[in-house]
Amino acid sequence: MAPWLTVIGCLPDGTLAPRAPRGALEGAVFGAPRLLEAVGVPAAARHPWPRPFSEGIAAILARRGTPTTVLASGDPLHYGVATTLLAHVPIEEMSVYPAPSAFALAAARHGWAQESVTTLSLHAAPETDILTHAAPGRRLLALTRDGGAPARIAAILTGAGYGDSPVHILQNLGSPEAAVEATIARSVAGEFAALNVVSVECRRPGPVGVDDLVHDGCVTRDEIRALTLAALGAPGHLWDVGAGSGAVAIDWCRTGGTATLFERVPSRIAAIRENLAATCTRATLLAGEAADRLAEAAPPDAVFLGGGVADDVLFAALWQRLPPGGVIVSNAVTLSGEAATLARYALHGGRLTRIALSHAEPVGRLVAMKPAMPVLQWRGVKP
Repeated sequence: MAPWLTVIGCLPDGTLAPRAPRGALEGAVFGAPRLLEAVGVPAAARHPWPRPFSEGIAAILARRGTPTTVLASGDPLHYGVATTLLAHVPIEEMSVYPAPSAFALAAARHGWAQESVTTLSLHAAPETDILTHAAPGRRLLALTRDGGAPARIAAILTGAGYGDSPVHILQNLGSPEAAVEATIARSVAGEFAALNVVSVECRRPGPVGVDDLVHDGCVTRDEIRALTLAALGAPGHLWDVGAGSGAVAIDWCRTGGTATLFERVPSRIAAIRENLAATCTRATLLAGEAADRLAEAAPPDAVFLGGGVADDVLFAALWQRLPPGGVIVSNAVTLSGEAATLARYALHGGRLTRIALSHAEPVGRLVAMKPAMPVLQWRGVKP
């Protein structure tokens, strides 16, 4: 079938995408009322988007084969309506004319190269999704849902330790009413224009320390945790098995990853919930025996085995679910854990590291270095 559906991106002031055919505005034109008005679509041709949004998609599909136009903000294929329509209409039946996206306009305002920026839409997604992408040194551009969103998003960032991050609220980009407010996350307050993009340069003091967490002593110490995160590698989805306090998963998520935590001890389950809430970490906790709940979790890119290191049945289940190229890291402190670790190293190869730390502690009126229990760390990669 010849193209019958035209999707045209435009700016808030009604400027159409380059090379967009003006004749496409003479038939049925679907779009947000503000865009229909700004572009000057004849009243008889206007079809404002209904609510729910799905009814508008159904109305367009009912016209298949009849010339139809859709007006969209910015680039219709960047978190836009054209992406939704392509799930129903093949590209051979559609013509798409992109205008500069809100992200492109925001990046240009900052002088940021788009390939160096993480973009996300919080128009329909939970605003807490900002924490999935936040990491020290990272630049974010977030399209929001309304004028109150910047303050809510900034509060989420502040709760996660990013309160000193520079934030810009870029409003009505691409129109004569364009405005920018610059501040830091902890100071964002009030209402802004409904059309806005929030830019963030993520800054936070550092990783969570042991003293910042609720725990019963079953916690990966700060130095060991840093070495564990280095061994796990690039952020993806982590399974933290025998999570204890949740410390490893919390720091993992703060580098931009996501995590599922497995814990069976009731007091530690309560501590994990408290720590996740206090750090505003978006992660999934599955309480109970890990082996019984693995099937409920999103597939892992990496696994950290902190508890249950000596459990060969659990290890076999984790290894089976790890994808090719996936990384598993375990930390053993007991003799049974070390014996299991050495057997896995002999079978699967990888890297063994002995970590021995000492900390300064008082001895009477003097100070001496007191050794901590050594840790045998194994890093394996599934072929």
